[in-house]
Amino acid sequence: MRLSTLDILRCPYCGGRLELVESLPHDQRGLSLVSGILGCNCCTFPVVSAIPIMHLEPWAVAAREALEADRAEEAERILLAPGEERLGKRFQELAAIPTSSYRELVDALGPAFEGGYFLYRFSDPTYVVARAVIEAVAGTVLSGGGRAIDVCGGSGHLTRSLLGLSTKDPIIADLYFAKLWLARRFMAPTCEPVCCDANEPLPFARGSFDFAVCSDVFHYIWMKRQLVGELARLVEHSGPGAVVISHMHNQREWSPSFGQPLPPGGYRDLFETLSPKLFAESGFLADVIAGGPLDLSRLDDDATLDADSALTIVASRHEEVFRAHPIAVPSGADGELRLNPLYASEVDGDQVRLSLRFPSQEYEDEYGACRRYLPDQAVMDRDVWDALLRGQWSAEALDLLRRRVVLDLPERYY
Repeated sequence: MRLSTLDILRCPYCGGRLELVESLPHDQRGLSLVSGILGCNCCTFPVVSAIPIMHLEPWAVAAREALEADRAEEAERILLAPGEERLGKRFQELAAIPTSSYRELVDALGPAFEGGYFLYRFSDPTYVVARAVIEAVAGTVLSGGGRAIDVCGGSGHLTRSLLGLSTKDPIIADLYFAKLWLARRFMAPTCEPVCCDANEPLPFARGSFDFAVCSDVFHYIWMKRQLVGELARLVEHSGPGAVVISHMHNQREWSPSFGQPLPPGGYRDLFETLSPKLFAESGFLADVIAGGPLDLSRLDDDATLDADSALTIVASRHEEVFRAHPIAVPSGADGELRLNPLYASEVDGDQVRLSLRFPSQEYEDEYGACRRYLPDQAVMDRDVWDALLRGQWSAEALDLLRRRVVLDLPERYY
């Protein structure tokens, strides 16, 4: 972690500032802290592989004890796969190989790590909508400078879209250390990861950010009122500020992964200091499929909200947020252009035939709406395919990118 992050980091329990306990083993390299113990007025917290662990779950305590005994590698292994030393060791072995892919490292953590969900996320409807909303809102409130945070950000798929918007490198916060490790290694290498529990007060100073997002997880949070208050606190200052909570399951509609959702009015009532605007997600998906604009000026009535399986909240005092925003058209790649992993390829003479294949029935049940923009079949010229395999791209590949048959993926994604 950058030592400058201590300026905004706070204990989630006493709210106190933190400092390095220099009497305990630590690894400081210039302006970065690779490992060590942070202390406040009430607690001590480990920093492992440059990630501060700002909670007191049993595996965090065990990692802190390993660090205090000067066993940093063991501390990392404990956090990577709590209670599964074999998996943690296998992950470390693969991580030491520079050419290891995101997919290989995710698979090393076993099926309980939700690897399928993460692997296919870049073309999921939930991601497609969330990214469009984030780029519209963050692009507005951060246009004059400011910092963003992705709360419950997983392994950083959406954090990657914040890299060009956040003046200071964005923060990604999640409970699970391995996800944050992967976010920094693959998705958003310059992001600043912080391991914390969204069911507890967030370990940051008031007003540290101008934009906060929480996507595709809020319905699983038990302390919803507290988290909304915390998100509002993080963006509370004299600037515009905005909070986005995207893909919240609707209590009035069935979902394959239900969680503990609220009805639309229940989500709206969570806000006290910011006036929220609630949207039906299907309207945003339609905007994206049509090529834009993304209409944040729309007013979805109660019947529309009640009938949608997923909802998005945007809360901001910045009036420019609530207008129609153009949706950017891809004109190149930030990473590598690769075939969408949902497609199987078959070489047929001078062409390559592509077929959409879902990894499971469960996946199709939850994310099958991607059929609205992903074709069941597509054809690519063999020379375009060969160029993609060499890391090159063409006008035809760019067209497939716009159709999400080809994706702009981080290096060594799969």
